[in-house]
Amino acid sequence: MGKEPVINTKVECAHCGDPCPPATVPVGNLSFCCQGCQSVYEILQANNLGDFYLLDKDAGRAQRGQTARDYSWLDLDKLAGRFIRYQDDRQCHVEMELPAIHCASCVWLLERLPQLEGGIRSVKIDVTRKQAVINFDPQETSLRQVAEWLTRIGYPPHFQTHRDGEGKKMENRSLIYRIGVAGFCFGNIMLLSFPEYFGMAAAAGAGGVEGAMGYLLLALSLPVMFYAGTGFFKTAWAGLRARRVTIDVPISLGMAALFLRSLYEILSATGPGYLDSLAGLVFFLLIGRWFQSYTFARLNFDRDYRDYFPIATHRLLPNGDSEPVASEDLLAGDRILVRPGQLIPTDGTLLQDGQSGIDYSFVTGEADPRPALAGQAVFAGGRATTSVLSIKVSKTVSQSYLLQLWQESGEKTDDNNVQPAEGLIRYFTAGVLLLAAVTFGYWWAEDFSLAYRAATAVLIIACPCALALAAPFAYGSLQRLFGRAGCYLRGPGVITRMAEVNTFVFDKTGTLVGEGEQQPLTLLSEVTDDQWAVFRRMAESSSHPKSLALLREIGNLSPPTESTAQLTPLRGRGAMENAARFPCQEHIGAGLSLSQSGDEYRIGKASFCGLGEDDGHTYACWNGKALLALEPAAIRLRPGADKLLAQLRKRGSVYLLSGDQAPQTDFWSDHFPAENVHFNMSPFDKQAFIHRLQSAGDKVLMVGDGLNDAGALAAADVGLAISDEEARFSPACDGILTGSRIGGLNKLLSTCGRARIVLWLTYGIAFLYNAIGLSYAVTGTLSPVVAAILMPLSSITVVLVASLGASLIYRWEAA
Repeated sequence: MGKEPVINTKVECAHCGDPCPPATVPVGNLSFCCQGCQSVYEILQANNLGDFYLLDKDAGRAQRGQTARDYSWLDLDKLAGRFIRYQDDRQCHVEMELPAIHCASCVWLLERLPQLEGGIRSVKIDVTRKQAVINFDPQETSLRQVAEWLTRIGYPPHFQTHRDGEGKKMENRSLIYRIGVAGFCFGNIMLLSFPEYFGMAAAAGAGGVEGAMGYLLLALSLPVMFYAGTGFFKTAWAGLRARRVTIDVPISLGMAALFLRSLYEILSATGPGYLDSLAGLVFFLLIGRWFQSYTFARLNFDRDYRDYFPIATHRLLPNGDSEPVASEDLLAGDRILVRPGQLIPTDGTLLQDGQSGIDYSFVTGEADPRPALAGQAVFAGGRATTSVLSIKVSKTVSQSYLLQLWQESGEKTDDNNVQPAEGLIRYFTAGVLLLAAVTFGYWWAEDFSLAYRAATAVLIIACPCALALAAPFAYGSLQRLFGRAGCYLRGPGVITRMAEVNTFVFDKTGTLVGEGEQQPLTLLSEVTDDQWAVFRRMAESSSHPKSLALLREIGNLSPPTESTAQLTPLRGRGAMENAARFPCQEHIGAGLSLSQSGDEYRIGKASFCGLGEDDGHTYACWNGKALLALEPAAIRLRPGADKLLAQLRKRGSVYLLSGDQAPQTDFWSDHFPAENVHFNMSPFDKQAFIHRLQSAGDKVLMVGDGLNDAGALAAADVGLAISDEEARFSPACDGILTGSRIGGLNKLLSTCGRARIVLWLTYGIAFLYNAIGLSYAVTGTLSPVVAAILMPLSSITVVLVASLGASLIYRWEAA
C-alpha cells in the first residue's frame, strides 16, 4: 500500500512571492521556491537593500529555470563596443535591454546598483522600453562585470546586436517636429484670420494693416508648405514614377492649389487666400500619419535570428585552451565549445560523444532531446543540455539552417499604410481633375479670372483630406483598444488583413496548450525517504520535460526530511556542479539510470525499466520494482481555447500543426477535423503548408509561439505570436497576443470585420462635404470664409466619427 501524501501548508517565496513546493525546507524562518531566489535575496540583504521587499510584496521575479550565463565575450572590445554609447578614460555609457523590469520596485533596486558595484556611477531606467542606461568607470569595472551583477540580482540583460529600430525612431522624431511646426503655424494663422471670419476685415484694413496681415499669414504658411508638407509631395512623385496613384497625389494637388491661389490673392490684394485651410489640412494629415504609425515601444515585432542567436561562443585553440569569439567570425573548420544551456551558433559536426542529448525544441518544437554522438551533424539553434559539446564548424553563421528560417520567410507589408484602395484614389483623382478642367473651360469664354477662381476652388474643396484621415484614425483607435485587450498589433494595417482571414492555423505546445501539461503521479508501492531523495536528484539531473514533470510531482507528494534538505533543487551552474557529483546517466529516448550503494534506480519508459511493453507511463523503479508511475500528459487547453476553436470552425477551416509526436489519444478530434491535424511538422513543413493553403485562395491566420513557428508566422497573411509576457522573446510577427487572452481572439476578428462600416460611414461624410463644396466651387461663388470653415470642419468630423465609431464597434463586440 502506498504512502499517503503529506499535506503541507502553502508558503510563498520570500523573494518572488510564488508558491513554494511542499517539500521545501525553510532557511531560518524564510522559504524560497528555488536556489536562484535564495541567492538574490541573500545578495540584497548583505548589501543593505532589503527595503526592496517593502515596496511591493511581489517585487522580485522568479529565478526558477534560469541558466548560467556566460558574459566572457564582453571582454572583446569588438563586441562590447556595439553597446557602448560613449566612452573615455573615466566614464562609459552603455544602453541595454532588461526584460525583467516590471514595476517601480525594479527601478528602485536598479538605481541602487552602485551600492553593489563601486565602479558603477549611475543607472537610469526607461520602464516603458524596459531599458537601462548605465554609466560606469572603465578603470574600476567592466561591461562584463556590470552584466554579471545584473544577472545575479535577477535582471539578466538582453544584448541586441543590431539597431534596425534607430531609423524608425529618427523618422518618428522628424514627424513629431513637422507636426509641431504645422500646429504652431495653423494656430497663429487661425488667430490672425479672426477679423476675416467675423466680417471685420474692412475695419482692420485701415492704414494698410490688411495688406501687412496678408504678408504675415503668407510668411507663416511657408514652413507649412516647404517643411511640414514636403513629405506628401515626395511620396506623390515617387508613386507617379512607379506608375501608381497614391492618396498623396490628390493631397499634393490640393495643397498646391491652396498655396498658389492664396499667393495670387495676397500679392494681387484681391483676397485673404486659403492659408488657414492649408495649415489645417497639413496639421491634421500629419497627426493622422503619426497616429497610424503609433506602436508599442516595449514590443519588437521584427525580431530576427540575431535576437535569439549567441552573440559569441568559445573557440578551441591548438594548445587546448579556449577564447571567446564573435559568432559571425566563425569559419568552417573552427572547433568550438558549447556549454550546457547554450545554443549551438552554427552547423557543424560533433567531435566526441556528449553525456546527454541536444535539445532542438528551440527550432523544431520537438521536446525530446536527440542523441549527441561523435561524427553526428548538428545544427544551429540546438541547445546543449547537461554536458559540454565539442563541435567542428562546417558552415558560417550566415549559411546555417537557422538563418534559412528567416531568409525563406519573406517580407511583411507596410502595416502602417492604411490608405484607401488605389482604384478608389485613381478614380477620385481623375474625377477631380476632369471636373476642374470642365469648370475652367466653361467659364473661360466669359471671364478668365472667374475661370481660374472656379477651377482652383474645385481643386481646393475636393482635396481628399477626409479620405486620408478616415482609415488611420479608425484603425489606429482599434489598435489602441486591442492593446488593452492583450493583443498588440504591429500597425493598423494588420486590422485590414485580419478582417479578410478565413483559414486558421494553430501551433500546439505553448499556443493552445500552456506551458507544462498536467501529469499525475501515482504511488505504486511504499517509498522511503532515501528513495524519494534519489528520485528527486535523478529528475534534477535532466532537462527533459518528463523529468521536470516528475520533479514537480515528487515535490507535491514527498515529505520534507533531513535527506531532502540536502537536495534542494539547483539550477544553472549549481545544477552542473551537482550533476558532476551525482553520476546519473541519461539514455536518450529511454530514461535515466543510477547505481548507488548496490541498488539500481531507473526512471523512464516501461521497456527501459524492464516492466514490459511501453504504455505511455514514465516509471520510477528501484531494483526492478516500480514504485512511482507518471501518467501520460493530460492535455490542458489554455482558458477559453476550446470555445475559441468552436467559434472559428463557423468562420472557416481550422488546422493544427505541431512539431511534437502524434499523441496516443484522440483528444484533438473534438476540436479539429481529423484530416486537419498534423504532427511531426518541421518549421519548413509548417511554412510550406501555409503556402499551399494560400495557393488555394485561402487567407490564413497563423497563431504560434516559438522560433519553430517563425517561418509560418511570416508566411501567413496574419501571424500572431502567443506570449505569456508581451515583452518576452517572440518570433517575427504581425502581433503579439497574451496567452491568457486567447479566448477573446474571435471577438477581435469580428471587430476587424465591422470596422469597414466605420470606414464607409466616414467616406460617405467626406463625399457629402465634397458634394456641398463643389456645388459652390463650380459656380465660382465659393468664398474664402466658406472654404476656411468647410475644410477643417470636414476633417474634424471625419476624425471624430472614425475614432468614436471604432470605439463603439469594439465595445459592442466585447459586450
